[in-house]
Amino acid sequence: MSQFPNDDKNLVNFLCKHRPPVPPASPDLEQQILQQVQTSIVKPQRRLARLWLVPPVMAASLLASVFSYRVLVPAKPSAAELANLEAFIDSNWQGTVSEHTESYVWHFTDDSAD
Repeated sequence: MSQFPNDDKNLVNFLCKHRPPVPPASPDLEQQILQQVQTSIVKPQRRLARLWLVPPVMAASLLASVFSYRVLVPAKPSAAELANLEAFIDSNWQGTVSEHTESYVWHFTDDSAD
């Protein structure tokens, strides 16, 4: 049993002084416990009882994966949407590649010093 730290001596003395008396033990307590253990019925758990859950769980997970695949995969874009996207990318690419003298980058880099 662990000992109390030294700084709790007052608490230990108080508890020792005011503790209640220990009740007397019943002489046939051990027999009562053994009788209750013997009369209690312990049913062994069967592992086969849970096997009926396997097929429904597998079917539900298969259905969930099929439906989630249909929901999460985006639809194929139409020809008009692809043409619009291609034009957008082309116009933005041309804007980033072409040299603009009015670009803010030219304000920070000075070529005339060469």
